[in-house]
Amino acid sequence: MRRNSIAFFMWGLVVMFTANVTAQTKPPRLMSFEEAYQMMEQNNPGLLRMKEQVKQKEFEQKAKRGLHLPTVSLNAQAVTMSDPLHLDLTPVRDAIVPLYNTLGTYGVFSGVPNPDPNTNQVLPVLPDDISTQAVREKLLEAGQVVQNGDWDQMIQEKSFATVSAGFVWPIYAGSKIQGANEAADVNVGISKEEVRVEQGALLTELVQRYYGLELGLQVLKVREQMLKSMDNHYQDARKMFDNGIIAKVELLHAEVARNEAEREYKQAVRNLDIIRSGLAATLANDSLDALTPTSHLFINKELSGLGEWIAKAKQENPLLKQIQGKKELVNIQHKVEKRDYLPSVAAMGNYNLVDKNLSPYMPDWLVGVGMKWTLFDGMARNNKVHASKTLHNQVEFAEQKAHSDLEAYLTKLYQELHMQMEQKTELETTLELASEYAASTEKAFNEGFATSTSVVDAHTKVAQVKAFRLKVLYDYDVALARFLQAAGTPEEFTSYCRGENTVLESL
Repeated sequence: MRRNSIAFFMWGLVVMFTANVTAQTKPPRLMSFEEAYQMMEQNNPGLLRMKEQVKQKEFEQKAKRGLHLPTVSLNAQAVTMSDPLHLDLTPVRDAIVPLYNTLGTYGVFSGVPNPDPNTNQVLPVLPDDISTQAVREKLLEAGQVVQNGDWDQMIQEKSFATVSAGFVWPIYAGSKIQGANEAADVNVGISKEEVRVEQGALLTELVQRYYGLELGLQVLKVREQMLKSMDNHYQDARKMFDNGIIAKVELLHAEVARNEAEREYKQAVRNLDIIRSGLAATLANDSLDALTPTSHLFINKELSGLGEWIAKAKQENPLLKQIQGKKELVNIQHKVEKRDYLPSVAAMGNYNLVDKNLSPYMPDWLVGVGMKWTLFDGMARNNKVHASKTLHNQVEFAEQKAHSDLEAYLTKLYQELHMQMEQKTELETTLELASEYAASTEKAFNEGFATSTSVVDAHTKVAQVKAFRLKVLYDYDVALARFLQAAGTPEEFTSYCRGENTVLESL
């Protein structure tokens, strides 16, 4: 019974220890380069910011489209003036009333039609005395009305308020509206090319860090192999020293070599943490501590001719396309500046919806057409035309320089790629010879015909050649990413990672 309890207790400790170790060990996260590329496209904040900028330019483009349409507005205003507006026509009254009174008293009139329908057939025109009396009475009555009338009219009260609806519709603006729309279209294109520039730069960064992690893991294997070789060499040296075959200095040299190999191994382990941190930043994912690449370092057997790449770059490079877009903007600006000499014409209208204390003399609505034609502005327009032409020349020269720089940059990268292809082939022979030499030296040491220094140097040479060979492939991958970025086709990188034209490398 007691033995069963002890066994059960020990079994529980083993289970707890195993669970603790399992909880502390994270399983590796396997990820291919294509998966990493997709994650970067979805999560990288720098790239997402550039895509939002494209949306901004597209909305600005739609806003420019609206310039062709009328602007309708609802306007409200409440006004208080220092004094009301009125029109005093009393002097006119004072000048007219004496005339009425004079004519109504002393005027003589004739030929007045007979207003009586019973007698106007017999007497169509009143006699002169009756005509004079009738006209004088009317004149005196009219004079009295004029005298009693309100000749100081209120035009607008001191305080008033209105609510009105109005519109302005540009009919012709000297191509300013058309130029604004064309410029908005070009800006959308430029912003899309800026996204492509960012995508290319991030792809190169991803290649550096993803394949940098793969390089680090492969170098770690090289350091591990070197540590194992130096440990075996130390064990052999210890046995030989104990048997009096070699001097102590040989044993000490073997021990120093083993310690140095262990130091380099630990350094390689620490370096992986740094590389993983950078890769996590590029992928915008903090949960990739145990990320392990499944895509290996590679090199291609051949590349197409440089002339094809240069021709493709001049058509696809996003930086060149941005310059072309800016060139179009300058041409649009030059065209608009030249047409600034023309007039601007717009239709307009207004309708009063609600008002309070507004003058009754004000109309309820109005419509019209307006024109503005600047005839002289101090030679400003003329100088602007010359300035836009100068800017056009600047862009032309910048485009020429960009073409030359791009061709030189592609040539440099193309030669680097071929140099790395050649180095990889040469290093294969070197590695074969170094491995054979290391095996022979180790055998000679065990037989007492070689020193510990010879063995360490031989294994160190093997490790150096392996590491350098891996570095050549890594440099090729990074240079290829930059080359494709300059050619304007960074998305083609994934097609170069695999296929019959691709040679993979993994220890």
